[in-house]
Amino acid sequence: MLFYGLPVHNSLHIVIKMSMVKEQIQFNKKEALRYYRANPEDAVAEAVIDAAYKKLKSELQPRYTVKRFGCRIGIERNDSSPSLVLLDNGTVFHSKALARYVGEATELFLFGATLGSRVDSALRRMALTSVAEAGAGQAVAAALIETYCDDCCAELQKQLPEGKKMKWRFSPGYGDWSLEEQRILFPVLDCAHAIGLTLTESCMMAPVKSVTAVVAIADAPERHGSGNKCLRCGKTDCEFRQK
Repeated sequence: MLFYGLPVHNSLHIVIKMSMVKEQIQFNKKEALRYYRANPEDAVAEAVIDAAYKKLKSELQPRYTVKRFGCRIGIERNDSSPSLVLLDNGTVFHSKALARYVGEATELFLFGATLGSRVDSALRRMALTSVAEAGAGQAVAAALIETYCDDCCAELQKQLPEGKKMKWRFSPGYGDWSLEEQRILFPVLDCAHAIGLTLTESCMMAPVKSVTAVVAIADAPERHGSGNKCLRCGKTDCEFRQK
C-alpha cells in the first residue's frame, strides 16, 4: 500500500456536541416541495407540506458532532490513481471519488448530525394516516436535516483561520464510497455516545433523518461551498437531482 501527498501533521482532534435551538432551523419550504416532487405553485401540495412541518417542528432534537483530522490521499498497490484517504489517527477510507474530493487538502472534518429519534416516531405515525402525509413528512424532514447541516457547517467555518474554506459535504454512498464504510466512520466519531446515532447491520442510520460526511478543509479562495450541490454528485439518475 503506497501513500503520497503532504505529510500528515498531528492536528488537534476537536469534538463538538451541539443542540441548536429548534427555532434556529429555518424551514426551507421550497426545498421540501422539491423533495415532495411538487410544483412550487401547487397550493394543495404546499398545504400538505405546511401541515407536515407543523407536526414535526415540535419533535426536533437536532444534534451534531465533529472531529478534525490531518489527512492525505494514497494509492493502493497495482492501482493507477488515488483511492485511499488516510487520517492522522490511522483511519483509512477506500474510495477514488472521496480521494478526488479531498485532493490536496491536508485537514478535514468528520461530521455527523441527526434530527433525533422523535422525528422518526412522528414520521411513523404520519405514515399510518395517509400516503400523502407520509410523503410530505419525509420531504419536510429531508429539507430540515439539510438546512441543519448547512447551519452547523457555517458555524464550523467561523472557527477556521483566514484563508481556509470548508468544501461541500461528501457522504458514504456518494460515488464509489461504499455505505459499508459507515462502520469505519461511526466509531471514529463515536456517533452513538455523542449524538445517539447508531448503525444497523445493513449500514442504515437510526434515527433515519441523519447525515454523516467528510468535509475537506481547503485553501481559499475557491468557492467550494457554493452553487448547485447536485452538479458535484455523480448520481445522475437521482430523482431529486436539481437541474
